[in-house]
Amino acid sequence: MSSPPPTKPPRGVKQGKETSGLLMSVIRTLSASETNEQREKERAKLEKEYKKSDARLDELVAVHAQEITDVMQKFTAVGTALSVWGQHCEAAVARLGACRGLLRLRRDDLRRLWADARTHHYALQMLTDIERVVVSERETRESLSAGRVLAAAYTLKAALDTADTTLSHVDALNTTRQHLQAKKRELVDVIVRRVNDAVYRGETAPMTRRLSARRRTAILLAELTKNEEVTDAYLQDITPEYEASLSEDDKTFESTVMISLEALGVLEQLKEATEKFKVQIQNELLEVIDSVSRRIIDEGDVEIDQECDEDGETQEAEGVTEAGRPLARLVASLGEELRACAARNKRLLQLWRGALQKHRLSDATLHTEQHYWSAVQQVLQLLLTEYLEIESVNLAAQRSGTTTVEAAGSQLRLTDYFSKKRPQRQHTKLFRFTGPTAVTPSLQARRHGYPLVCRADPAHLHAVLPALHALCADIEPLTGGGECSLRAFITDYVRTGESERLASIARAAIDEAMRSPSAWRERVPPPATNAKSGERHRVVFACCAYSWQAVHGAMRHARRCGASGGTEAARAVAGTLTPLATQCRACPHAAPPAAARAARWLADDDIVRFLQSLHNWKAMTGDVPETKQSAQELKQAYEREAEILGSSLGDGAVTRKEIISDMNTLADIAVLCETMDWLSANIRSIPSMLSGAIKLSEKFLNDISAAASVFDEITHKCLLFLHLEMRIECFHYLGQEDREGENGSEADSQQSGGAAQLAHALLAFHEHASAVLAPSRLAYIFNGIGEMMSAAVVWRWQGERGAEGGAAARLATLRHCLAALHLPHDGLHRAHAYLHLLACTPQEIITSVREKGAQFTELEYLNAFKVIGVRRNVSSGDMKIHLKQLSTALGHVGVTV
Repeated sequence: MSSPPPTKPPRGVKQGKETSGLLMSVIRTLSASETNEQREKERAKLEKEYKKSDARLDELVAVHAQEITDVMQKFTAVGTALSVWGQHCEAAVARLGACRGLLRLRRDDLRRLWADARTHHYALQMLTDIERVVVSERETRESLSAGRVLAAAYTLKAALDTADTTLSHVDALNTTRQHLQAKKRELVDVIVRRVNDAVYRGETAPMTRRLSARRRTAILLAELTKNEEVTDAYLQDITPEYEASLSEDDKTFESTVMISLEALGVLEQLKEATEKFKVQIQNELLEVIDSVSRRIIDEGDVEIDQECDEDGETQEAEGVTEAGRPLARLVASLGEELRACAARNKRLLQLWRGALQKHRLSDATLHTEQHYWSAVQQVLQLLLTEYLEIESVNLAAQRSGTTTVEAAGSQLRLTDYFSKKRPQRQHTKLFRFTGPTAVTPSLQARRHGYPLVCRADPAHLHAVLPALHALCADIEPLTGGGECSLRAFITDYVRTGESERLASIARAAIDEAMRSPSAWRERVPPPATNAKSGERHRVVFACCAYSWQAVHGAMRHARRCGASGGTEAARAVAGTLTPLATQCRACPHAAPPAAARAARWLADDDIVRFLQSLHNWKAMTGDVPETKQSAQELKQAYEREAEILGSSLGDGAVTRKEIISDMNTLADIAVLCETMDWLSANIRSIPSMLSGAIKLSEKFLNDISAAASVFDEITHKCLLFLHLEMRIECFHYLGQEDREGENGSEADSQQSGGAAQLAHALLAFHEHASAVLAPSRLAYIFNGIGEMMSAAVVWRWQGERGAEGGAAARLATLRHCLAALHLPHDGLHRAHAYLHLLACTPQEIITSVREKGAQFTELEYLNAFKVIGVRRNVSSGDMKIHLKQLSTALGHVGVTV
């Protein structure tokens, strides 16, 4: 019976070794036996077990003999196969050893070939880099010619990096490196010039060229998408591809500047470019002046535009002469250009600061808006120096404490120009005024190359002042809020040069007008320099009109100066009123003949004070408001005046030499009166004309008031003279002796000869004066003339001949005269009453005084009694009784004479 073949025990399970266990058990048994017998027993036992095991083994061997045979055969076969494989392995090992030796030889060859290939690779790479470096200059030039500065910057930067790193050991490229560095500097200059063009000449197309719709759309989109805060994300899309995708119509100021700044950042020249841009500001502004000047010269037939202020009023154009019109247009155009450049410069600063932050650079060297506006003020000072012929002026250098300018053609130093600290102003005489000279080529080229649009003349200042004031108003808030250097420049020039020029021109015009052959003879309507004064005056002397036009024109120029020295200019022009007043005082009409009674009375201060204290004078001068003027007070003033003047004229007859019978002389005095009043009104209007433009001091106002009072004095003198002359003529003509005729009818026709002559004289003067004098002054002269006629008639009737047969005709003539003068004849009531008095008896007069009171003075009553006594042949005794009764009646009523 065959037993099952042995099975392999499971992996990881170890079967116990029975032999070892048995052995150990035997050893323990033997060691535990104490006697030999026990040991023998144990040994016999062991042998028995051994035999049993040996028999068992034989049985198993017999049972598995065939299997063992098979195993041995297989083992033998396996051993044989292993021996064969061993031989094969030894052969393979031998072959592998041979191969190893061959591979070692081949490895050295491959290593040599690899080294050669590597060398060739690097040589080819170097040649490629060298070619790229050499060709980069041409590619940069082509990109620049196409207007792609960013692509040129990337190309040049890559070439420079390659030449400085990979090819740094190639000495043969030293010349190429120098050329690339020069090209880099040239590219930086081109980029800075491009930025300058974008700031100072960008977005300004010629006036004859219209922008395309695409161009207008691009500009509008750029304005709408403009971000005030420039960040890295805003600049990250600026790439050569973006630059190449822009057409000419798509380019805007924003895109041009961002591309240029990115190109400078690629070239690592942002910081250096800031200095380049800063030092070129003044030259670029001079180029702006040059371009605008040439454009105005080319467009010489274009009229200057009268722009309006914000309040809707048209800017003053009277200061712009035909010669200064191009300069006014130039400065106005420059103001617009400079403001546009300032807006673009502000945006440039934002973009430049963002580019510096993107490339992690400090913006400490970046220019500011103050730098730009300082340069603007500097070049405008140079412009004014050229056109106003200001010599030896370098205001910026004097204010900064530096040395004076060198020659006329030298550039201003930018170290002084951009100085941060502003020194204290020193009011020194910076200007020397010279007369205008003809423009020569050397004069045009003495400082800068820009052409002059007009002839240089100091008078052109007033043509450009409105635009300069507006520009200074824009500059001052941006430069700290104080007075800008441009305004200081203009102020110093006005104070030291223009004020003197205006005053000298006004004085020369006054002298020329007063020395003309027609001075104080030619009359003209008053010029419309003051609407209010022109309404009140009709005719003035031409010499005074021309003189005031000169003063008014100079004062307008002073007003136009405004805060820039306008106060000093106005004060200097106000000084010309003194020579004008001197000329007016020396006027021949202001000094009437000394023999005239009115002239002698006018020299009496008591009479003048008396006339000026009356109510009619105060009403005429306006000292008494119209609401408080009463007819009763005026009538009392006329009666009081007739009484006082009549008492003075009653001392003796007025001769013909004591009156002025020439109506032309009186008319000239009336015109002089109106002229002086017109001048006074205009002079008093000077503060209102200057108010709002310049600050008026109390001293200036006092000086103007004093100057006006001089002309008021002449006006009052002329008016009082005419007033007195009319009243003196009443006494002269009405006091003449009546001519006697041979027959009664002829005598009656000539009884009123004096009244007729007076009427003729009054009407003749009224005809001349009504066309000249203002209604108020004409009324002052003629109102109250009836009371003066009554006084003259009463004085005449108090003579020995009394009121003869022609008295009624005389009064009728006077009534007709007053009616022709449009005056009431109430003033003749006193004459009628006195005429009636002379027709009464002494007793009737006494009774009337007792019942009604005294209507005349005691002297007039006494003279009336004398005339009545002669006419009625009253005896001296009776007359004494009547006079005593009259004195008692007058004393009873309290009448004092």
